[in-house]
Amino acid sequence: MTGTILSEDVIAKAIAAAGTDDFGAPGWREGLERSLDAFARIPLKPKVYAASVDKLVFDLATRLRIEQWFKDHPECADSQIEGPLFVIGLPRTGTTATVGMMALDEHFRFMRPWEGSAPLPPPVAGQEDTDPRLIAARAAAGDYDKPHVHLHDPDGPEEDLAFLAGLDMHSYHGAYPMPRDYIDWWLNADFSSFYAYQRRVLQLLQSRRPPNLWLLKSPPHLFRLHEIAREYPEARFVMTHRDPVKVIASVSSLHTMLHEERCLPGSIDPLTIGPHHLALWAEGMRRGLAARAEIGEHRFIDVKNDDVVRHPLQTFERIYDFLGMAVTPELQRKLQEYNSRNAPGNFGKHAYTPEQYGLTRQAIRSAFGSYIERFGL
Repeated sequence: MTGTILSEDVIAKAIAAAGTDDFGAPGWREGLERSLDAFARIPLKPKVYAASVDKLVFDLATRLRIEQWFKDHPECADSQIEGPLFVIGLPRTGTTATVGMMALDEHFRFMRPWEGSAPLPPPVAGQEDTDPRLIAARAAAGDYDKPHVHLHDPDGPEEDLAFLAGLDMHSYHGAYPMPRDYIDWWLNADFSSFYAYQRRVLQLLQSRRPPNLWLLKSPPHLFRLHEIAREYPEARFVMTHRDPVKVIASVSSLHTMLHEERCLPGSIDPLTIGPHHLALWAEGMRRGLAARAEIGEHRFIDVKNDDVVRHPLQTFERIYDFLGMAVTPELQRKLQEYNSRNAPGNFGKHAYTPEQYGLTRQAIRSAFGSYIERFGL
């Protein structure tokens, strides 16, 4: 077992790296302490454990630099966020394809992976092709070997929570088999401080690279609709849907792969991963639908994954009608090209069954019974 590294050591390293000690608003320290405690108790490979702690240092140092940037550029705090439009839903329901196609519309601003991981200095409109972060990201994309599992485009949108939650120490850390007590904390934590900090980062990123109408996507947003609505009163939501049997089996397969890559050989039992994700995402959907009813059904439009894949033009016309926007002929062309380029099977097949992960079709459909009935899945 790896010895626990103290939070004060991580904080000191972040301060030394950033050269400043003002972290801004509170709300992040408990997440740091819980992450360190959890990492010390799971069977990570030694190099992975060291990297996980280094990432905490990096995220806190990035937060320190962001705070310093706002001191040096106070006008950023006056920048107005439009929307945002959130693409939400269970994982593996087409959120990536939906947000990827919507990002083809130049009216939207979305977060690219390279600016999410290194937001400073903020990108400059017209100069991005020479930005060393983008150049490096495009070069690295050539080595990406899992397009059959998850689409990746260095110029396209990426999950904002995956990159930004760590700045406020509210990461889910889904690539690791986090202990039950950490998951319980994460499920019930107040994410208000995170969404306030997310706004801060979005202001920074749009300061030199408009537009300001943000398009955001991450399945765990499903757990946080109340906090989103409080922080962004004008937020609206595109909610994607798919048969939960395919969803839970797919997400279990993905996380088994991620955990086995990071943990000691023989320490991961795939038969425990399925029940964990079934319980987690059934609870996420329960909370999401309850919050949706309370913050207003008029904020939401529902799309099925099959319709995004098979009928993209009709589906996006319906989404745009909901938004009060128009699908232009140029956007129609881009949608058709995207759909052809990323059609299912183009990058190989991601094969899995519920039974591989300790589940049955009947158990999954029972857990999501009311959701399946409501949305005809």
